[in-house]
Amino acid sequence: MIETELDAVLGALPSNATVLDVGCYGWRLAGTAHRLIGIDRVEPPGRPAGVAFATMHGARIDLPDDTGDLTVASHVLEHIAEPVAFFAELVRITRPGRLIWLESPSELATQPRSSDDPEDHEFRNFWDDPTHIRPWPPAALYRLALTCHCRPLTCLRAESGMPVSRLIAQKPASLFGAPTPRYVTLRDIPAGLPAAWAALWPAT
Repeated sequence: MIETELDAVLGALPSNATVLDVGCYGWRLAGTAHRLIGIDRVEPPGRPAGVAFATMHGARIDLPDDTGDLTVASHVLEHIAEPVAFFAELVRITRPGRLIWLESPSELATQPRSSDDPEDHEFRNFWDDPTHIRPWPPAALYRLALTCHCRPLTCLRAESGMPVSRLIAQKPASLFGAPTPRYVTLRDIPAGLPAAWAALWPAT
């Protein structure tokens, strides 16, 4: 089932929109009334009819600049060793003025006690997955979006089988292709997105 926030974003898209699904999300987005392109390193089984597929090599995605009206990456970022390069690639393939929707386990997912019996196969703790690299609190997603020249429109905590952080970020209408990432800690910058944006991207 598509989460309420993502369902609302999908519902607001024009009828001819292109949705890019990084990680393929179990092909759960195939039922929407939009053109769908799944993206992963290896094509998952069960690709629905009418859905396209593009390959990802490291952080590079085999799609032209400015392809998608909505780029979705659900439970992918926690597996990525170079998150800035990956998010910059999501920005590159998203059309100017359009959105990126991202969900990843938060730091709260590391707190539950893992099972004492690994053969019960329960997934209780973030670190139970040996491919997980790091959790993502909302503040880290907020800074990641800003670093890659995107406005974080929504950044919040949620539950999705475990505690997660969710981000909806907008690529500037004036930005075509890939951004040039620019990281600052935001230390000594007044609270609020307008102050952060002015400090990082004063000309846009």
